Amino acid sequence: MKAAVLKGLEELTLENRPIPDCGPGEVLVQSGVCGICRTDMKCLSQGQRDLKLPRILGHEIAGTVVQTGSGVASVSKGDRVQVAPGIPCGTCSYCLRGQDNLCDSMQILGFHLNGGFAEYVLVPAAGVNNGVLQPVPEELSLAEAALTEPLACCVNMQKSLRVNKEDQLLIIGAGPLGILNAKLARAKGVRQIILLEETEERLKKAENFESDYLLDYRKRNMPEEVRRITQGRGADVVIPCCPGTEPFSQGINFLAKRGRLGFFSGLTGGSFSEKDLNLIHYKELSVAGAYGCSVGHNREALSLMAEGLVEVKNMISRRISLTEVWQGLEMVRNKTEMSVVIEY
Repeated sequence: MKAAVLKGLEELTLENRPIPDCGPGEVLVQSGVCGICRTDMKCLSQGQRDLKLPRILGHEIAGTVVQTGSGVASVSKGDRVQVAPGIPCGTCSYCLRGQDNLCDSMQILGFHLNGGFAEYVLVPAAGVNNGVLQPVPEELSLAEAALTEPLACCVNMQKSLRVNKEDQLLIIGAGPLGILNAKLARAKGVRQIILLEETEERLKKAENFESDYLLDYRKRNMPEEVRRITQGRGADVVIPCCPGTEPFSQGINFLAKRGRLGFFSGLTGGSFSEKDLNLIHYKELSVAGAYGCSVGHNREALSLMAEGLVEVKNMISRRISLTEVWQGLEMVRNKTEMSVVIEY
């Protein structure tokens, strides 16, 4: 099989590798579509905490079951499936509470285990037993199903923040996760969605998606503009969907008293001012973290798409082959596309 293998920083090679053997309890999935996300780009350029090299990247996976090991009854050959990338143990306290994304023994496809930048993906028995293979409903394409995982991450974030219909929500960053958070919020009936972006290309693309206000950070006094839109209060919820300390600090300043801040993206570089952090105390703010997504979050995200409550088809702006994976990663690096997927 063809596979894109990361061997070191900026060292990604296309190789021919044996198709994995399917052992007891395991399932072999023929890749149909795999999304390329910013985290894949981070693995290539910087590395990542959970990444073990060499590794076949790719964790936004949908495909078709081609082989099942002995003892597998949950799926059959020919089934179309979305693969939730986290392989939990299923027995720890977090797994038993449905918080399997926090499992201490978590193994993640595309990080600890080989992922979807290959023609076949082997799903371990622990993943099969814990429900990581989600049947793809007939009304969804595999390309749409491949976006289940990033939407599931947004489900996790908004559940942690208790986002509801009464909220005025501010999203910082109009990349794929910013747009998916806006789509999810719209499906929840959130009262008002404010989207903030500074990149010209993304501002243009964001005009076609869900928001009540689309603000260009370069052209306005943003704290003043947010106060105007929110009748002087500030936003009830802010979700920064871009890395760095600046969006995090901005989020603190945009919040109303007793507002909720989502810690959704990892921080890179910079530092916080004492003044900004003190606002958590003076305004009685809450900060909620969200890392990845559980099997349950994947199930909910796939259901939202199947029911037509969240449309992701219009987000897929570029479809490429595996041989074009370098170009796809560059598109993500340069933010020239909304969502890039590899089709096999």
